[in-house]
Amino acid sequence: MRATSTHESGADRRTSEGARRAFALLAGAAALVVLVQFATGAEVVGTDGAAADRWAALHGATAFGLVAASLAAAVVAVVALRRAAPVLAAVAVAFAAAALVQTATGRLISDADLDALVPLHVFCSALVVALAAWASIGSAALRRSRSTAARP
Repeated sequence: MRATSTHESGADRRTSEGARRAFALLAGAAALVVLVQFATGAEVVGTDGAAADRWAALHGATAFGLVAASLAAAVVAVVALRRAAPVLAAVAVAFAAAALVQTATGRLISDADLDALVPLHVFCSALVVALAAWASIGSAALRRSRSTAARP
């Protein structure tokens, strides 16, 4: 039987499990959008003319989904998971920050023709991929540790 602390009520456990599930869903959604970003970014670079413009528009549109999902995951992590998983909360915040910088540099590259920012944009994309993987794996580990701790 698992020992519970005196301050942990049933409602707290349900909230914690709900927060874990919400974070897992948001981190997973963000990771999926990262894959779409990777594929559409490769098409932008590999095509010319109108086709490249269409891929760039799709790449830019999905960037907002990445920012939304990563920011929502960071909020859940900081508000609800920071005590249970402080490193994962920090990873979520870094993931959201890297996604914001990547999106901002992408907008500047496409809207203001600041091609000098391409190396920073690509570097941020590498960070985003790594942090998305870390957040997803960390989320799975957190949920697994919670489920095994609840077993007799």
